[in-house]
Amino acid sequence: MNDFPDLDTYYDVNNEEVDFFWKNGFVVLKNVLSKDEISEYRDEIKRVAEERNKDKEKEFGGAFYQALNIRFDSKGVEKFCLSKRLGKTAADLMKVNAARIFHEQAIFKHPGDTKSYWHQDQFFWPLDTNLHIGMWMPLIDCTKDMGIMRFVKNSHTMGDLMGISINEKSENHYDKIIDEKKLEVVELESINAGDCTFHFGWTIHGAGLNKSDKIREAMVVTYYADGSRVGKLETKDRKGDAELFLGGKKAGEIADHPMNTIVYKS
Repeated sequence: MNDFPDLDTYYDVNNEEVDFFWKNGFVVLKNVLSKDEISEYRDEIKRVAEERNKDKEKEFGGAFYQALNIRFDSKGVEKFCLSKRLGKTAADLMKVNAARIFHEQAIFKHPGDTKSYWHQDQFFWPLDTNLHIGMWMPLIDCTKDMGIMRFVKNSHTMGDLMGISINEKSENHYDKIIDEKKLEVVELESINAGDCTFHFGWTIHGAGLNKSDKIREAMVVTYYADGSRVGKLETKDRKGDAELFLGGKKAGEIADHPMNTIVYKS
């Protein structure tokens, strides 16, 4: 674990970025990790993810390979995911004093992989709070043709829009809402390794298909406000996520399982 860079220094999220995040439902932050830092972590994340994925099929209709909870396979990945820098950044964006990790995943989109269809994370997440956000960080410099993040501005204020899956059906479902409500779609043109995006759980988001000849490598870490409770577990997805990412906590209980480490507390 000590072979990897310490990420204990804080990233300065300014008031304009916090305001933008709350107004639009997402934000892009630059140089959260330096080139050297992300390069060292990239090698370990890639090694562990590829080991997990070697006998797996692609997820969500061929959109990407996904490796979940890999921090439990590697002290290096754990150090990245539980770092104070990322934790405080998440807490600052949520405007809370303490944040916990919900889950993490490495997502590798190969050349020719289809788009990541529109969806809302919060539909699947089993926590009874809107202070639940996701970070997406590329491990290499990425351009639009590699299939990078796209967001629907202000969609986080609309709550559950009932796009119950992540497939062509959900894409059409959300496209109809975007068209009817005349919502603005923001698709990133490029993003560099060590930059990242954050979005709220109800923000409609996805990613384009990978038209390039490179693998789009990214790491996702999701966070929630300390003190949050488990919500109703009325769907198979939420029951499964509560088991897998909240240590089996039950509806109504405070989500404070030891696996949900406090990553920052002021």
